[in-house]
Amino acid sequence: MRVCDSNFPFDSAQLTTYHRAPMSETVIPSQIEPDKWADRAAIVEAELPLKQFVRLLDGAHSDVGTVAVNLRFSRDARRFARMQGTLTTQVSLTCQRCLEPVDIAVAAEVDVYLLAREQDCDRLDEEEDFVVYGEGRCLVHDIIEDELILALPLVPRHDVCAPHIMAALAEQPEADVVVEKRENPFDVLADLKKQLH
Repeated sequence: MRVCDSNFPFDSAQLTTYHRAPMSETVIPSQIEPDKWADRAAIVEAELPLKQFVRLLDGAHSDVGTVAVNLRFSRDARRFARMQGTLTTQVSLTCQRCLEPVDIAVAAEVDVYLLAREQDCDRLDEEEDFVVYGEGRCLVHDIIEDELILALPLVPRHDVCAPHIMAALAEQPEADVVVEKRENPFDVLADLKKQLH
């Protein structure tokens, strides 16, 4: 995924008399029309409740918090709608070292093309991410959640786990391992020899 420029440079040469001035949003509808948002150079700065992101919270200890959304919609030289920006939040997961809750800061860089037709993806470079939406509307909430999930660490854990918890784990007795004694074939032969003599 390409890292987008947080300064959101805008090429004024892309503006025509048809375009309106950039519109600023503080909420995100469940569905958007990417072409309209791109034509208006929409900018979104919003705080969304963390509890809205059910898939992101799978296995989390809490749904309290928000997701800071900073997105910009534009068109590139090929006239494709593009969504760029940053997403940040904090999720309480289980530390895989001490098994206690750990607050993980999640930050995602977004740079996604929103395509109305699947055949348009052939005109994109291999490293360019895209989503094909149907019926003129796009579920941007799902894209935001996907990007946050991809930004989660593979193994969540504290930088330094609480010493008393690690000490308690170390003191736990290991399960008794039963070692099955296998008969040595040479011992069996030796017993047979003794019986013969």
